[in-house]
Amino acid sequence: MFCCFQIFLDKSFFFMVFFYATSVAQRMLRERSHMPPKVKFSKEAIIGTALQLVREEGMASLTARALAEKLGATPRVIFGQFANMAELQTEVIGAAEMVVVEYIRKALEDEKPFRSVGVAYILFASKEPQLFQLLFHNPSKDPIRRFQDFLPMKDHSYQLVLDSIVADYPLTVEEASRLYQHLFIYSHGMASMVASGIYQFSMEEVIGLLTEVFQSLIKEMVGKK
Repeated sequence: MFCCFQIFLDKSFFFMVFFYATSVAQRMLRERSHMPPKVKFSKEAIIGTALQLVREEGMASLTARALAEKLGATPRVIFGQFANMAELQTEVIGAAEMVVVEYIRKALEDEKPFRSVGVAYILFASKEPQLFQLLFHNPSKDPIRRFQDFLPMKDHSYQLVLDSIVADYPLTVEEASRLYQHLFIYSHGMASMVASGIYQFSMEEVIGLLTEVFQSLIKEMVGKK
């Protein structure tokens, strides 16, 4: 009789422990379900991957599905960080602009900074043709009424370039701006040919042509004084 009673107690204790453990586990699951999901991909990581996709295949390839596949995730991850694809595209354009800025920044550290800016611009078109076309072969969202407003609006390094010209040559800021406009037009033509695959200039050709144009412009401007 006592033995049966002991078995009954042992079973009761087992079931009590089992039900307690089950209730604790259920409570933990409920609490976990109410916790905000961990962010696996930050905004910066998504922008970086999107930029790489555009680098490889162009802006038209930047879709939620293609980006999610490259991330190894679902589109829900993207829209957890961005309201829509237009917002992400704006961020990607900004990131692409910073790539150009870095090219120009390095050029301005050169012994002949202004000429090197033109070389860097063409080098950017050669190394990053998709980004070049994204930034310079698409209509501007902000209409540009006068050409003299183009570089200040499009070039994040505009003032740094002008400062380098004025520091090295006997020109006013206005003359430096005009010189930069001329060289930009020339450099842009060469860069567009490179980015579109029409012709790949060698570095010797780039330096030689830009030097000739630059020297001619400087001679013309300084000679008038």
